[in-house]
Formats: sequence, C-alpha cells, structure tokens
Amino acid sequence: MSRELIQLAEAYENKHSEKRVAHQEMGKQIRRLIEEKKLDPNRVSFQGLFEQLVTRKNLEENLSSSAFPVISSEIISSVIIAAYQAFPKSGDRVVRTVPSKLKVSNIVGWKAIGVIRKVNEREPYGQVNPPDEKSITIKNYKHGGLMDLTKESIFFDQTGELLNQARGLGEEAARYREEIIMKKVCDVDADALGGADLYSGGNSNLLTTNPLGTAGWENAHVSLMDKKDDGTGKPIWVYGERPLMLVSAGNWALAEKLRQNEYGPQGTANLDINLARNMFDIVVNPYLTKATTTWWYGGFNRQFRWEEVWPLETYTRVGQDTEEGFKADVIQQFKVSFFGGCGAVDTRYVFENQA
Repeated sequence: MSRELIQLAEAYENKHSEKRVAHQEMGKQIRRLIEEKKLDPNRVSFQGLFEQLVTRKNLEENLSSSAFPVISSEIISSVIIAAYQAFPKSGDRVVRTVPSKLKVSNIVGWKAIGVIRKVNEREPYGQVNPPDEKSITIKNYKHGGLMDLTKESIFFDQTGELLNQARGLGEEAARYREEIIMKKVCDVDADALGGADLYSGGNSNLLTTNPLGTAGWENAHVSLMDKKDDGTGKPIWVYGERPLMLVSAGNWALAEKLRQNEYGPQGTANLDINLARNMFDIVVNPYLTKATTTWWYGGFNRQFRWEEVWPLETYTRVGQDTEEGFKADVIQQFKVSFFGGCGAVDTRYVFENQA
C-alpha cells in the first residue's frame, strides 16, 4: 500500500507546478479513498513512506515540502475520527445537541410554557412566552490532546503502534465527552442547573425512599405523568420520546429484570402483570460507583442540552517547526479538539429517585 501512496504523491506533484496545491488535492483524494474503504490505514508502512518521500529526496530539513506529512495526517486523522465515532455514546441518548457560538450561553427558559388560545378574525395574537422567563447558563469549554510521530517510531517501523495510539486518542476524546455529560445528567458536582442544585424538593423532581423496583417505578412513572405546567396547570408531555431509566452498573441487573419480566414484582411468583415491562430503555452511567442505588427516570433529552461549539476536529503540524521537533525528534504532531458544554435547561422532565 505504501508503494501506491508514493505513486499517488508523485502523480499529483507532477501534475501541479505548486506542491502546496498538489498536496491539497492529494489530501482530498486520500480522504476519499479511505472513506470508500479502498485504502486501509493498517496496510501502510510509515517507514516506507518516509524513506521514499523524505530520505531519498533529502527533505529531512524541509519536511513540509514533502508529501509525507500530508499522507500521514490523512491516515492518522481518519483513524482518530473513526475510533471517536465508533465509541459507544450513551450520552447522546440523554441530551439534545444544540449548535452554539458562545463560551457562555445564557439560555432563556421558563417554568410556565405559556398559552395557545383561539384567535378570532382581526383579533391580535397573544404572547405565548410567559412573563416569568428564567435565564440558565451553560459554560462551554475547549477539550483536547496531542500525540507525536517521532523519529524512532518511523525508524523502527512502529506503524501498528502509531495507529493504536491514534485509536486510543479518538476513543479517549469520546469517553471524556461521555464523562462530562453523565456527570451533568446526575448532577454529580451540583452545578448542572447553572451552578444551582438540580434535584431537590424545591424543584419537585426528587423522590426519597423510592428504591428501584416495581413500586418505585410506578411511583416515578405516575409522578412524571402528573406533571403540570406552572402557568396554566395543564399537563405537559414529559417523556417526549420513550422514557429512559439511568442507573449505576450495580443496579443494571435489577433494572433489566424490572423491564423484561412478564409477571410479578421483579420475577417473584406473583402472577400480577408487570406494568413496567418494555415501558422504558436503560442507560448505564459508568461514572457512578457500583454501589450507587440512586436512579433517574424520565425524558432526559428534553431537560439536558449539549452545547456544541465545534465537534471533534483534528489538526497537524510538522515537528521540525516546533521546539519538540528539535529537542525530542518529533517528526509530526497531531491534535484533537472539541468545544462544548452540558447542562440542564429545565427541571420537570427527570426525577432523581433515592433508595
């Protein structure tokens, strides 16, 4: 595969008088080949590429003139992004992703939804938004990390290890974003509601002495169905989509029994119909301790938001232009970055249930 990439590089450089233009066009072609699965990153030898495109052309001191950083960038970036996309993202099930251009988003929300009413001919429409609007703040942050392509890794032909590092970087970016979301949803740091405690008696979304089980689920489910709009006293559509139950790993088996059993409370000999059967989906929060018996239930993506300033992006620079390149023989550096934040924009759609 390295030979085919070398031929591709030479073809583009011969076609274009400026190498910069040639490398841009070549980069697009390599991305296309990877997306179409005609180029397998696992079959590439970085040692072979460096030898043909850099060493034999005496470009060690002018690496940016070589096609090597273009090819390595496209290959490693594709592996990072593929690993990020393949990582399980339970967090996306409990938030609604909203594009943002702000470091701090002041979200105008309200407890009361407002009133839709009949409008007669020539009668003006009334304002739907109620006067008691509330502002909720979500802070967005930049997150990222680096990996290096060193002279040693090329010399000793550690292509497999380099690709494993790239996969690890992509997976870690996805895992870290999951951790941010899961901690906010469970209000681990008591800051999910613009710095205020989210689950409390004052917000009417906390059920104490309500352990996970048949009776606990019925209590939470009925309490959510009974939610009313503060302004009109009319029912609100709490669940939106299918309800979710969020539990710790230690409570996963109990939640599955509750969801799957056909009869009786949690599989006893009682032949009463299990009303909880197939009524909800389960999300496990791995960032809770296994012994955590608290559980959450409701329409999560109606209450929580992921503010996305920019999604995962990859960047690269030639190592010879950096201090690390001179001091640590870094040939090329790769950076991943995403910018966003998570928080609650309401309090009525999810109950915290304490055992």
